[in-house]
Amino acid sequence: MSGAEQFPSSEPPTSGPPASERSAPPLRRGVMLAALAILLLFVGSRGWNLWREWRTLQAEMVEVRSTSIVGYPGITPQYSLARWPRDWHREEGASVLLWGGWRDGGHTWFRVERGDLDHSQISEPLGRDVIRAIDYPLVEQGGGPFWSRIPDDAIVVGTRQGGVDIAYPMLVLDKVLVVNDVVGEQPFLVLNTPTSPEDERTTVYDPVVEGRRLTMGLSGYFHDRGPVLYDRATESLWVVGTDGLRAVSGKYKGRRLSRLGRLTTSPWSAWRSRHPSSRLVVGADRSHARPDS
Repeated sequence: MSGAEQFPSSEPPTSGPPASERSAPPLRRGVMLAALAILLLFVGSRGWNLWREWRTLQAEMVEVRSTSIVGYPGITPQYSLARWPRDWHREEGASVLLWGGWRDGGHTWFRVERGDLDHSQISEPLGRDVIRAIDYPLVEQGGGPFWSRIPDDAIVVGTRQGGVDIAYPMLVLDKVLVVNDVVGEQPFLVLNTPTSPEDERTTVYDPVVEGRRLTMGLSGYFHDRGPVLYDRATESLWVVGTDGLRAVSGKYKGRRLSRLGRLTTSPWSAWRSRHPSSRLVVGADRSHARPDS
């Protein structure tokens, strides 16, 4: 026999792993996939619950911030225990008397001519200056205790008067309705009408008539859902008109305060970011006597 001798192998020829071993890898893969699916399902359900809890927490934080006490001073109403008389709206000759509240131990009255105001459009009286206008604003400029406490998402309205950016928190305006304001030598009147559409709600007027600045108070009446104002100098009554603030009685009857513009709303964080040196009205200084002009 030439060359290396050939001997038959003592081991049987190999034709692959046993059937039990050949089926093991697919089985293990199936088990692993099933486990992975269960894990993903668990993570997904926990993730959904965590997301919902996070959203709930965010909503609660917004509610906390929106109801946090800032403490704007001097903006609460000055309630009166006086009850208006039964004839709070009565005719007297060619005039109509409207109850103006209780002062110095007696009733006071506003006098208008017949037809000046539609009686069907006049609300029942609250009393003069129960809603107190701001005559001497308390302000902060570019920062301060109130500035830092206002929630980021609190709504303010802003304007630029006398070269100065000015912000008014809506919470303040909703309480006082009127701000008799002045920057430098420029006076202006801010009027908030809560029942008006948002884009018409807050308006700035020029309060100068015949070279004289008028300061306005709240008569305690609403006419056609808008507040009726009175000027401290003559007690003429003024209502909101399409062309400005219009006097319907008294010395200035027929005169008009020009509208300087409407104020748009903005979150405090956005306004503060755009106007970091803004003048911010944070309340009313009630230590001064109410102006009489």
